Amino acid sequence: MSFITVQLLIYLFVSLCFIAIAGMCLSTVITHFFQITKRLEEDIDLMMAIDFLRYDFWFKSISTAQVSSSAMSFWEKVDGKEKKVWYRVEMEQGDYVLKRVANDGTNVVYRSKKPISFYEETGIWGVKIGELCFDMVNATPSDVRVRLNLKPGELPYFLRPKQVDVSE
Repeated sequence: MSFITVQLLIYLFVSLCFIAIAGMCLSTVITHFFQITKRLEEDIDLMMAIDFLRYDFWFKSISTAQVSSSAMSFWEKVDGKEKKVWYRVEMEQGDYVLKRVANDGTNVVYRSKKPISFYEETGIWGVKIGELCFDMVNATPSDVRVRLNLKPGELPYFLRPKQVDVSE
């Protein structure tokens, strides 16, 4: 009887060791899953904010952008009225907050722990978030369409999505 009890205890101990190892692996996988999911959500929010800013400037602006390190502004035409639009960076509770300020109110476009700033170089303006820089041609859409000989409503090559071949 004692041999069977010892053998049963050994099986139980080995089984508990495997269960503990499986639990640690599962815990690591779950932790990694939530970290990756959080990072993906942050990256998607960033790209949506940049796309929103580019879309707003490209399709609504009737002037070039006026840029300082913490703000960017341009004139837009909505419903036949000219309105000034501001994108400002403000600090709120340790976060950098990119806000769109216009006649229709103030909207938060993006929130980041990393610094957000605007910059301007010859012919372009951009926004820098952390170490990433996003450039935009600093010209009115009508000027760019004329320079590129585009038809009304046609997008320039730099705004069209490019299919990426994974093998490249």
